[in-house]
Amino acid sequence: MRLDYGKLGQEALERLRNTSENAVSIQKSLLVELIHDNRNTVYGRKYGFYKIEDVWEYQKRVPVSVYEDYEDYILQMIGGKDSVLTAKPAVYFCISSGTMGRPKYLPLTEADLDIQYLYAYGLVFGIAGEYYRDLPETEVFGKIFQIGEFAKTYMEDGRMNGIRSGALYQWLDRDGQFDASDYCVPKEVLFPDTLEDLLYVKVRFALAERGLCAIHGVFINRVSKVMDYIQRNWELLLRDMRQGSVDESVNLSGRWREYVMQKLPPDLSRAQELGTIPNEKLCQGMIGKIWPNVRYVLAIGGKAFPYYTDKLKEYAGAIPIYHYAYAASEGIFGVARKSDEADAYILFPEAGFFEFYPLTGKKKDNGQPCFLWELCKGERYELLFTNHSGLYRYCMGDVIEVIDWFGQAPVVKFCYRKNQVISIAGEKSNQEQLEEAVNQFSCRTGIKVTGYCVQEDVSDVLPRYLFYMEGSGKRDVDAKRILDECLCCVNYEYRGCRKMNEIGEPRIAYLREGSFERYEEHLAAEGHLMGQNKRICILGTAEKKAFFASEKEGGGNEKENDRDYR
Repeated sequence: MRLDYGKLGQEALERLRNTSENAVSIQKSLLVELIHDNRNTVYGRKYGFYKIEDVWEYQKRVPVSVYEDYEDYILQMIGGKDSVLTAKPAVYFCISSGTMGRPKYLPLTEADLDIQYLYAYGLVFGIAGEYYRDLPETEVFGKIFQIGEFAKTYMEDGRMNGIRSGALYQWLDRDGQFDASDYCVPKEVLFPDTLEDLLYVKVRFALAERGLCAIHGVFINRVSKVMDYIQRNWELLLRDMRQGSVDESVNLSGRWREYVMQKLPPDLSRAQELGTIPNEKLCQGMIGKIWPNVRYVLAIGGKAFPYYTDKLKEYAGAIPIYHYAYAASEGIFGVARKSDEADAYILFPEAGFFEFYPLTGKKKDNGQPCFLWELCKGERYELLFTNHSGLYRYCMGDVIEVIDWFGQAPVVKFCYRKNQVISIAGEKSNQEQLEEAVNQFSCRTGIKVTGYCVQEDVSDVLPRYLFYMEGSGKRDVDAKRILDECLCCVNYEYRGCRKMNEIGEPRIAYLREGSFERYEEHLAAEGHLMGQNKRICILGTAEKKAFFASEKEGGGNEKENDRDYR
């Protein structure tokens, strides 16, 4: 290993502890520093940054904002104008889910990426080192199976862009200097020049590595999917390992087939070693059976991914899972305080400047949001965030609950997004996107959709969306394909997940006429006031899912898409 993971991890852990002990003073000084550094920007001059000397003046002068408030500024930055939102240049533009098919571009400065490197990359090694404090570092840190891939994409002027999870690695390798020697997957697989599903390639390299020490992913569903893939294709993978071949059934381009066969010649001894593990005994504790030296798995899970969290726990057995970060395209807000604990994130004070609208408990007399040091354990708040890259008092729409304290820093759990979304693989399809997709679907098929709702469906190999639709018109035999194309059109990240085979083609279940009226009658019978109920879109409870499942035509045959509506 060229990077001293033990040292990096310890430095990150100590810095987290020290800054959390002094979170109040650091938050105040950080805000003043950000305002001072950016006082001569276009945004800073507009809102009088030069007059702001403390957090209270900041709240008086600078308005709460949403993405639409920044669109013109960001377009100026993309066009090459300097000192628009920040004095320091943007080195990366995050592409996040936008509405109506328009992706959002969010600038990232080096200061933000420095923060990400320390806390979202380096800290995990400190947490792992502490968990295995009685073991020598040589038994804790070693080869890493990085499940993600980071295809390099650029703006027209050559600046990097892409999703947030790939930003750090692209930045580290901007001059081709990223050292991939500590990863079991070669650099050209980590940084492919085109986006293609390389799951088979990555799995083959990982299985060949006897001394694997860690598995790194982003969301837990992706890591669980990789383990599912290994279990389902166990015999095929071992046969290819023995023969140094790629089975004809594997969906892989010719270029990558040749690459695998060149880089991975027949390995009889490893295939024989793995062959002693029968397929039927793989599931429970599979990771440790294949790689006895794996010390931890890195993946964001918890209540947002209940099925996959439980599934990965089964695969991991006694190996701890580190749910490492609470993050979004706008920033890295929090870090998990320890291994094997989901939904508990320390809002670290160097992340940016935090403000919180109280949703429960006492509100401030002046109507302004609370500061970090004014939070109360057990209360819920909506998050506002000022980052290092030009977002000021940005309304995230995230609702969090304070569950504990780490020094002066709150430990929180993410509760929900105020703008409701459905997300299987981190694609975050919101209600506006779903509405537009259904409208496009209706126009293309001639089906008049009078009502719809959607939920996740994990009944098949690939998770997918299940749409319940009520309406009239002749059903198109290609309805599912058309709906899939519409979803890809309105959500950039959904399109990426489909291309990478992380989400399956959506399903459509047609409802009996009057289903939504009956649902309102059902709510009324339960004592709900109709004037307080918004139109249902995303089915987030077992009660809602059960109701609409019972309303399917023909006793629930969701594959009948070719009969006429009457």
